Amino acid sequence: MPDEKERSEQTRASTAPAAIEQSDDREPRFGGSPVIPPPEVFEKARENQPPWYKALAQAYEQFVADPENAVYADPKGRGATIQQTWLVFTLFRLEMYCLLARPLPAASTERITRLVNCSTSDLIDVLKQIHVATGSIAVTVAYHDGKTGHCITVHAYDAQRDRFIYQDPWPARSLLAKENNPAEVDAQPEGTRWSVTAQELERVAFAAFIFPHQWARVQNQNFDLFYEPWTKAEFFRFFHLQRLAQRMEAGHTVGVFAPAAVADKVALLVVYPESGKITRASLRIDDRWIIDNFTLAIDLTKRFVTCFAPMPDAPTYHRISEVLWSLRDPQNMLKARDANPDDSDAMRCVHALMGSVKRASVVTDLATLTVGMGEGDPPHRVLEFDLM
Repeated sequence: MPDEKERSEQTRASTAPAAIEQSDDREPRFGGSPVIPPPEVFEKARENQPPWYKALAQAYEQFVADPENAVYADPKGRGATIQQTWLVFTLFRLEMYCLLARPLPAASTERITRLVNCSTSDLIDVLKQIHVATGSIAVTVAYHDGKTGHCITVHAYDAQRDRFIYQDPWPARSLLAKENNPAEVDAQPEGTRWSVTAQELERVAFAAFIFPHQWARVQNQNFDLFYEPWTKAEFFRFFHLQRLAQRMEAGHTVGVFAPAAVADKVALLVVYPESGKITRASLRIDDRWIIDNFTLAIDLTKRFVTCFAPMPDAPTYHRISEVLWSLRDPQNMLKARDANPDDSDAMRCVHALMGSVKRASVVTDLATLTVGMGEGDPPHRVLEFDLM
């Protein structure tokens, strides 16, 4: 079974429909190809798809069958436009930046909330910058060769050879192989993947779908929280945190901390690689201790949220911390208890903390906050930040 990172990469490569066909209004659609392999090639490809992807494809078919979702691409139809491809990402709660390197009518992009018009050279430069900033790329790129097109996932850039390494979901040879395109792109095998020169990719690039955290890094936004500065921050000092244990997991340091007086009731895990950038923070609080020390517990949770929230996403998490802090007033507690959990992100987190819903997740550009009931005994609540 693939791990979470591999599944997300496969999803990015596979959720985009296979190829682009030029329609009467000159808007590219994903569907059709210059070379059709025998039917058994596609049948074998379907058989080899992992169970999670088959379930995903079935769920998508059911979703688009609803007339209310007609704006999404029909998996059995002519294919998907650039806008429909962008909309697929929103089903996974991802609001991507769409870098559009070829002009399209305004009506063809009106639903894309993060549209960046650029040149093909700009698009290529952004991919290179992402590789420099993060060490990898993992960006879905839609290309058009003048006749047909396709979606690939660009994974890396080899600066010495000036080549982009990409994954092609096409079940036969890549559609950027020389015999499969009229744009004179000559893709070369790279193990189970393929590569093209930067000039070749620039020749056919149409659009790229960039993750918000990648775009933030390209824009030089400072949102990382590092371990050493965190140990000198107000949250650390206010609760007199002490490190109880430390271990290594998959190349990351996992530090376990707690306020000295309640080390058996509260635990804080902080995860960071060699660079020191904190990638995960998890707060575990004993249920019984929350009840007996409610005001202090609420103070701890709200300060945890504000401490680890990335600065660009601060307004969302500030609102959550405000609502959490308001619970110290019994009247606000009663109002929150009777409120609909779906009223807001903050209210879902409150209900997860109180136990009326099992789990709540808040996804922002640079982080995911999860609140819910922990596993195992004694009963406890967990607040966890996954940071980009």
